[in-house]
Amino acid sequence: MMNSRLKQPLLASVLGLSTFSPSLLAAVIEEVVVTVQKREQSLQEVPVAVSAFEGDMLAKMGVGDVRGLVDLTPGFNGKTEDSFIDAMAIRGIGTNDFGIGGDPSVAIFQDGVWAGRNGGVQMAFYDLARAEVVKGPQSTLFGRNAIAGGINILSNKPVDEFEGNLSFTVAEFGELEAVGTINLPINDQWYFRGSAYWSEGDGWLDNAFDGKELGEKEMSSTRLALRYAGDEVDATVTFTYEDREQAPSVYWTPNNGLDEDEVTSDLSTEGFDKGEILSVAANITWDISDNYTLTSITGYKTYDFDYLEDFDGTPLFSNNYGQEQEVDYYSQEFRLNYDADGPITWFAGASVYREEIDATFVNAYNEDHLCIAIIETDDVGGASGCDDPIFEAYWEDDIDPADILTDKAEVNINELESEGWSVYGDITWQVTEALDITLGGRYTLDRKDMKIQVLDSGGALGNTFSWEFYTDGFVQDDDTWSEFTPRFAANYMVNEDIGLYFNAAKGYKTGGYSTFGIANDGTFEFGGLLADGKPLAFDPEETTSYEIGAKTVLLDGSLHLNAAYFNYTYEDLQLIIFESGSQLVKNLGEAENHGIEVDAHWTPGENWEIRAAAAWQDSEITEEIEEGDGTKGNQLPMAPEWSGSLIATYTQPLKNGSLFYTAQYVYQDEMFGGTGNFELAKVDSWDQVDLRFGYESDKEWTLTLWATNIFEEEYFERGWENADADDTGGFGLVNTLVWPAKPRTIGLTFDMNF
Repeated sequence: MMNSRLKQPLLASVLGLSTFSPSLLAAVIEEVVVTVQKREQSLQEVPVAVSAFEGDMLAKMGVGDVRGLVDLTPGFNGKTEDSFIDAMAIRGIGTNDFGIGGDPSVAIFQDGVWAGRNGGVQMAFYDLARAEVVKGPQSTLFGRNAIAGGINILSNKPVDEFEGNLSFTVAEFGELEAVGTINLPINDQWYFRGSAYWSEGDGWLDNAFDGKELGEKEMSSTRLALRYAGDEVDATVTFTYEDREQAPSVYWTPNNGLDEDEVTSDLSTEGFDKGEILSVAANITWDISDNYTLTSITGYKTYDFDYLEDFDGTPLFSNNYGQEQEVDYYSQEFRLNYDADGPITWFAGASVYREEIDATFVNAYNEDHLCIAIIETDDVGGASGCDDPIFEAYWEDDIDPADILTDKAEVNINELESEGWSVYGDITWQVTEALDITLGGRYTLDRKDMKIQVLDSGGALGNTFSWEFYTDGFVQDDDTWSEFTPRFAANYMVNEDIGLYFNAAKGYKTGGYSTFGIANDGTFEFGGLLADGKPLAFDPEETTSYEIGAKTVLLDGSLHLNAAYFNYTYEDLQLIIFESGSQLVKNLGEAENHGIEVDAHWTPGENWEIRAAAAWQDSEITEEIEEGDGTKGNQLPMAPEWSGSLIATYTQPLKNGSLFYTAQYVYQDEMFGGTGNFELAKVDSWDQVDLRFGYESDKEWTLTLWATNIFEEEYFERGWENADADDTGGFGLVNTLVWPAKPRTIGLTFDMNF
């Protein structure tokens, strides 16, 4: 574990790279081209903080999906084992809403199409060209509620040459993986590319409840792309299908008296996280003239998501959470780019989308077990069940033992229709040879129509966990939100190797509805029929962000050293709060954050490559979420003060190939799981070391021996604040930590290109 004395050396190792003398054999780093500003530009010229990773690097480092980018990107935190992205935050901006009425704060795009929400986003990484993590509010450039930032994932297009590759991996815990790609030119203008991915793994986490192991997974995915490359038109249609089945999240609490590498779950291996996803993207570029280019991006995505977990984290059957979700998403975007030899470059565009979601949410439990858990967390004393006098006194009602259910489900059904459109533009003026100024803006309009039906669960307690009533059919509400989000950027080239930039932007995320909340006038008896109500709405949230940075090419082109300082205010945060057993999304308080991010890519010698990144941030809740709740002055969740990574590779040339040695180091400071900053939902600081050793033949094949978490570091992915109190919890739930780290895993990968 890294102590505080090592934090400063971590940052110094990054900042100090520029002070070393380059080797006579130092290699010039190849230019990295990104498309953040809707046109191809060098990474070093873009006035935005971007972490870009080539597809080959991601494959070599074993990055399986978007979660793997977290460890490599300064200021990006909150990975999870499951298919949810409710932990992901960039620079402390994220949302813990796992329902359907809101939107992700970290917007993810695949080949220009919004990738969706929980259950449909985390598709496998294979045959990728590049992944770009763009930090700070990107409402102008990306739209679709990219208030924290945007992740742009680009798959390889078909090309005009025959090529292919195969990859096979075998590792401990029954891990197997196979990936294959083939590219076929059909004629001078038509090309085809097909890729397939498959993986499986056994459980690895001990479950004290029954001695079984949790963590099984199986996934298959196929991507087919057809491209037409004419003189004026370049069009690619991509089809991707993925079928995923893996373990859901598991929760650890010290209340169970277990070590950190063991959990207890009454659901055991019967929990699941299943997804079946189909996506289609059509990207068409038409060179109208030498100066004008028209781009069309058409997207369609449909997926089914089924999920079941043991949410209470104890051996009691007091809350198993389930979710079934069907999603259909359509989008269309048109963009006109102007790029000539003059000082002005601009683009303007328009986009529309429609999303339809049908979802069912379930909280299942044994009523006696829930009664026991409620008494334990509320410190009333020990109870043996719902008809125990202690619980009856707490409940202020007599319980008939005949009414007590041992397998009960509280169910709410949600239907959501969302649609919206936006118009946007961006113009860059080259004021002088050294200075560029960019002005941009986007006007966005979103409309949502939410319906909620709460079923009568019966039993001795009635609807108690997420609801205190039931409805006669659906309650419904709809609303429309709109906003204009401007952006200003200036980029000044001190010389051809050093650039300074300033960026000011407004971030925005549309309003929505709490999946587990209904606004009502109180005209119902506890557990009875709600006479009148509508879905509980929340307003948009906003940020105002400023960033200054430097992008430099040093040491005769062998070092790219980039740094950024950011500062933002964050208003009307859309966050889940815990109220009487229900988790409601509301607009809560205000916050501020500022920080520094540094990343470096250095080739100090012909055989060396070093990538380093570090981030420091100081977030603070400046306005109490609820009066007297003590949150003022707390850190934002998923916003560790320090984080960083270091990847060093040495290549040793041989007669018919080369050996390579890679070490990866990742550090994360302590990170809170909610705005209460509860100790029992706080992830302690941790660090992890991974090693890779391999042989790359001149005959296009590679064999790699690798090991992750080589020193068996024990830590958790994230925390989750369920309750009102730090120590005891509330209404049967305790504060928990999620997924212990996977132990050291050793594997072997064989790759072949042809």
